[in-house]
Amino acid sequence: MNNERPTTPSIDGRGPALRHPLVVVVVAAVVTLAVGFAPMPFWDEDEPRFAAIARTMLETGDWVVPMYNDTLAVDKPVLMHWCMAACYRLFGVSEIPARIPSALAALATALALLRAGTVWFSPRTGVVAALAWIGCLLVGIESHAATPDAILTALTTWMTVLAAESLLGPNSTGSNSTGPQNTRPPRLPAGRAALIGALGGLAVLCKGPVGFVGPLAVILPWVTALAWQAGRDPSASVGRQMLAAIRAGLGAVAFIRPVILLLAMLAVAAPWYVAVGLRTNGEWPAGFFLIHNVGRFAAPMENHSGGIFFHLLAMLVGFYPWSCFLPFSIVVATWRATRADTPAPERRGLGLGLLWLSVWVGAFSLAATKLPNYVLPAYPAAALIVAATATRLVDRGSVAMPRWLTVGLGWVVFGGIATTATILIASRHGLAGATSAALVGLVPILGAAACWWGARSGRFDPLAAMVGLSLVYTGLAVGPAAARIASANALPRLVEQAHRHAGGTAQLSTYGQNTPNVVYYARGHVNEWRPEQADRALADLASGGDRVLLVTEEGLRTIEPNLPSGTGIVGRVRPLFKDGDFLLIGRTDSPPARQAATESLTR
Repeated sequence: MNNERPTTPSIDGRGPALRHPLVVVVVAAVVTLAVGFAPMPFWDEDEPRFAAIARTMLETGDWVVPMYNDTLAVDKPVLMHWCMAACYRLFGVSEIPARIPSALAALATALALLRAGTVWFSPRTGVVAALAWIGCLLVGIESHAATPDAILTALTTWMTVLAAESLLGPNSTGSNSTGPQNTRPPRLPAGRAALIGALGGLAVLCKGPVGFVGPLAVILPWVTALAWQAGRDPSASVGRQMLAAIRAGLGAVAFIRPVILLLAMLAVAAPWYVAVGLRTNGEWPAGFFLIHNVGRFAAPMENHSGGIFFHLLAMLVGFYPWSCFLPFSIVVATWRATRADTPAPERRGLGLGLLWLSVWVGAFSLAATKLPNYVLPAYPAAALIVAATATRLVDRGSVAMPRWLTVGLGWVVFGGIATTATILIASRHGLAGATSAALVGLVPILGAAACWWGARSGRFDPLAAMVGLSLVYTGLAVGPAAARIASANALPRLVEQAHRHAGGTAQLSTYGQNTPNVVYYARGHVNEWRPEQADRALADLASGGDRVLLVTEEGLRTIEPNLPSGTGIVGRVRPLFKDGDFLLIGRTDSPPARQAATESLTR
């Protein structure tokens, strides 16, 4: 491989594209996000649950108390529901409007990374960081999900960037190569502290205290470290050095203007928390803070557990394809951040990125309940670290580049093969009709080949090729490919079949098994009968011709001897990755019902 720099225009300042980096990022991000908006039903448990809560808010006009299937919903605060309900009002009630807030939040995070990367490192780093964020797999999924994680990440990212940039970049205090000259950092402007606090209030409305505490847990140690290093006297005694560290910590607290920050956060978040507490006699705050905060941290909930390295391993998948370069980038960034000859702004920026990544991943690694999306707020830091490292090495044409590029692209290819193999294997175990989605695995393979050829020939920028392959892969994976996979999500079709069987809107009940997909697509209240309530389930089924009961095969064996006369199986599907069928039990003693049942069972 030769070490010539690319001669064609690239995404850095040498070509015309970077004359308008904001346009580049917005256009590329919007196109990628738009490709991902293929029509498909809601997934998993969370999407339909949150969508049902937002729809109830719109229908009832009660925007204070979140209700799910006529019961109090205490698992999440209200900001996400408000955003989804507002989109319902503008665009109608369907899956795409419910997912629009997450896409807008992902775009907002990309703009924050563009700003941070440009000011802290270089315009090219800003563009690469923003598009690496948009182009990683978990971000693609969460930016098209009716969940709060993308919104929380946008808010915490902007909080971190706005607080940190006072000490970074060409216009920051003490931005020269020798570092800050005062152990006490300058205080944030009052207006900026109020803005950061207000964003923190929105984050608390989005997902609770973690939205406010998380960014502070990053900024305070980072500012403390900067102040301590600036005034550090290696010859001083241990006692004096400890005293200097305490002074640095107090200076960091003063830097954030805690009174303004806290008051601004409370001004935004407190009114709703007080209102929902009063309206529910304290039931909502007790359920949310004690169960869904303390409880989730102390013990696994909903079978979501994992070892101490769960999130580190999950990031290898979630941050793909950029995760193939993340371990190497962390090592290089750590080395650069500890070298005295590294320019101060770069050293501070890398230090902040490493601390940002460590705080979010470390905190949730200690929690008992684990899900990959919990550490999504760490992904912007990962994008900055990878972008800063990659742009520096590619622009230098370093002799070490062939080695890290070869290893990284090898893992990119492996990820493409794994994507194809996973979909093909899953298609044999319940993911019917999704075989063609396996073609998306060819994108990383072909893209990695293009990156390698570009690096060897010098004909175009390999980093630009990497950005392109990540955007194409993620856009196709969460859009057209996901739409093919979603065809195996059979529960929404089963609920629609229940409505057709009833000749309009079915009065749907469930026995022994209920999911948010059933509740959302039922478009009304769903009675949930427990296994010990078989008599009540059967009485409800017999109470009218529009009554339809959803049961599992195991549940049917329990109630089948006592089914009301004229009722039977009128629909059957096998939900994704379930061991047994879900069945509809309804009236079969009318000609339309018999015809509908026959059509269902002969498909």
